[in-house]
Amino acid sequence: MSVHHPGSRAGSGVALKTIRNSVAHGGGKSLFATLNVVPMIDLFTMLVIFLIMQFSASGELMMVNPNVAMPKAGAKKELDRAPIVALTRWESKDAPGDLLFENNKVLSQKDINEVKHPTWDIKPLAEVLKKNWANQQKFNGPTPEKTKALRTNRKIIIQADRTVPFSVIKMVMATCGRNEYREPNFAIMVAPGGDEAVAK
Repeated sequence: MSVHHPGSRAGSGVALKTIRNSVAHGGGKSLFATLNVVPMIDLFTMLVIFLIMQFSASGELMMVNPNVAMPKAGAKKELDRAPIVALTRWESKDAPGDLLFENNKVLSQKDINEVKHPTWDIKPLAEVLKKNWANQQKFNGPTPEKTKALRTNRKIIIQADRTVPFSVIKMVMATCGRNEYREPNFAIMVAPGGDEAVAK
């Protein structure tokens, strides 16, 4: 059998080799795509700032104590941020709730009565209010202008459970009024229909 010089074979060309390499190695591109995290962080930062501004404008940042079932009302007005006094649920006459200031317990509601506080000035609450008022003045500066502005803004928010006796609420309001906070605002749950329901 005679020996012949090898000729060209199918698939041995340069172009076909390039195609084979592209198929075998994915065209020389990595299978893992790079992700730039910096723009994503910027986006989430802007979103958080936007939500905080929206909630601050509508007063939704006020924390509602889980042990306070607030009364429902139709007439409403959005609350500005202010110190919060909460009166929690009465389980029974023998198990009254607590009085909280900014979610910190001040005393039990069983100690809020005319026998222990005949002048309607609840001493433990009064001390907390005076301390908070002093901190407000210190934070805003001791200048006469800022002190005057503070004195015109004496709002305080009262969250009272529906089971709390009105006599307790009156004593809390009186104590707040005697200790710089003379504009009580009651936190409520908005009834279905809102102001329209009241108008009807």
